Amino acid sequence: MDITYTAFLGSVWRLILFCIRHKQVDFLYSNNNFGLCFAHIFHKLKHKIAFFAGALLFFLAIWLAINYTPFQNFLVKKIAATLSKNLKTKVEVKHVDFSLFNKMLIEGVLIEDKKQDTLLYAGTAKVNITDWFFLKDEATLKYIGLNNTVINLKRSDTTWNYQFLVDYFSGPSTGKKKKQGLQLDLKTIEIENLRFNKTDEWIGQNLNASVKKLTLDANNINFDKKIVDISTINLVQPLFAQYNYEGNKSKTGYVSPPKTMLNIPTKYKWNNAEWAINVNEITLKDGTFKNDKETERLAFNDKFDGQHILFHQITGTLKNVKFLQDTLSVNLNLSIKERSGLDVKQIEAFYKLTPEMMEFNQLNLVTNKSRLSNYYVMRYQNFNADMSDFIHSVKLEGKFENSKVHSDDIAIFAPTLKTWNRQFDISGNARGTIDNLTAKKCC
Repeated sequence: MDITYTAFLGSVWRLILFCIRHKQVDFLYSNNNFGLCFAHIFHKLKHKIAFFAGALLFFLAIWLAINYTPFQNFLVKKIAATLSKNLKTKVEVKHVDFSLFNKMLIEGVLIEDKKQDTLLYAGTAKVNITDWFFLKDEATLKYIGLNNTVINLKRSDTTWNYQFLVDYFSGPSTGKKKKQGLQLDLKTIEIENLRFNKTDEWIGQNLNASVKKLTLDANNINFDKKIVDISTINLVQPLFAQYNYEGNKSKTGYVSPPKTMLNIPTKYKWNNAEWAINVNEITLKDGTFKNDKETERLAFNDKFDGQHILFHQITGTLKNVKFLQDTLSVNLNLSIKERSGLDVKQIEAFYKLTPEMMEFNQLNLVTNKSRLSNYYVMRYQNFNADMSDFIHSVKLEGKFENSKVHSDDIAIFAPTLKTWNRQFDISGNARGTIDNLTAKKCC
């Protein structure tokens, strides 16, 4: 723009100098000559003036149209209609409002799968981002808000219900190295009424996650460097449920086509990407964790059922949460109830979880009738498989000080003790499986 403006002024001065050189004194003292010279200048410049004025009006009109909400909605609905036609399924957007170039509001987004079932619905989505972010290499997502959002992923064979979107938006590979995209930093997220459902009838596993309200304030989230540093997360009524059953793949005897496998050793079971995650504090209110396995019987309600685990009313805080390599560690202070009747009034500990163990150090566990303190660990080879056979497969180790255990609490895991009605004072060590415990300097 500066170059064009300079060229414009230069042309004006060249015409004025031309008149001065050819009119000389007459130009200075003759009104007629001055008028002729001005007319000559105007004649030479009128096309350029008209061009610049037209261009200015054109860009002004575009700017006003893009910032005009009815035009934005008209444009977005046209795009949604085109996508619906091309994808041969329903794509709808009820309302949008963009404030270029840093704010966005979208309401009533609906995408259906090929069977006319809801794949995605978002009641309201709000985004605040760095001004003119598309002209920068780095940008900050200052705020993301989601209300009344549902995501449903399904498959009954090898193809997921979202595959048609992947196929549509995946362009052909050019073989060229892709230019590094925009680097985003995330600051605040607010979510209300989110549900995520993953139904995998092919493998035989359903996952359901939901939250009534979530707020997140981040210090630094860098996806390129695989760093997540969060100040606080608040969760109201979070739920995670998993159900394992015999899938269609097993029922049909399907054999996967052979793949060329590269024998590349992996450093970790959970975190080969080597993410570094830190959260200063997480607060939980009325959470639920459920893990079910297909059985011919109903879940037991009068004893611990490793095939139908249900923890509910999970409330408390998790501080200094870290996930490094294959280890999750946290200082926890929670209250929990289990379907079996186990009522944990408080569990306070430095908690560590790895693929092979669940450890509670500096433990203080209080139930209605028992109190355990100091150290407790559960060791397993496969979490899901061994927890389903808790009494025989999970190896326990405890180092207890000034602890009291009532037989009623033990009976939740070993029902044969239900009639004992005894309390044990424990100071010492114990180890083994529930059905084969050994103790030293204990009771």
